[in-house]
Amino acid sequence: MIKKSLVVLLASLILAACTPQAAPITGTEEQKAEKLAQIIESGGSADCTITNLADKSMTQMVISGKKMKIVGSDFNEGKKGTMINDTVYSYFWSEGDKTGFKTKLEVEKETQPTPGASEEKVDTTKTAAGYEDESKYKMDCSRRNISDSEFVPPSEVKFVDPSQLNQMTPEELQKLYPAQE
Repeated sequence: MIKKSLVVLLASLILAACTPQAAPITGTEEQKAEKLAQIIESGGSADCTITNLADKSMTQMVISGKKMKIVGSDFNEGKKGTMINDTVYSYFWSEGDKTGFKTKLEVEKETQPTPGASEEKVDTTKTAAGYEDESKYKMDCSRRNISDSEFVPPSEVKFVDPSQLNQMTPEELQKLYPAQE
């Protein structure tokens, strides 16, 4: 029995050593925000929890390349809301709702620099410093590989383009938003 336990323990340790772990982003809140901005700019991946120190509410932000998922902010009646940007659509819904909204994203067009115009570079340090106030928010982020499945909206939620709502009949709208009892 002891031999089996020892083998299981050793196997667990070996597997844990081989499994890629999340790498925490450290430093002051301003430094963490700057590192996160650099990760986003470079198309990297990160998973962050942002805590509002005033009310202890938390928001999770998951980023991979140009995809993003944000979960947390109270959208409606104290429910958590979720937003997913999968590079084609942005999806929005609140927990427990069967209907959400989706909007098609505009395709980014490659722009050519105008002759004589200077290329504007974003200063991520300055941008991060403007958003971070260590007395109001705490940010905990880790670099990690993030699966594309993280950016798939739930199949049980019906997503509607808001621009199509005015074209729907009252019966179609009733099906989307049944009266709650």
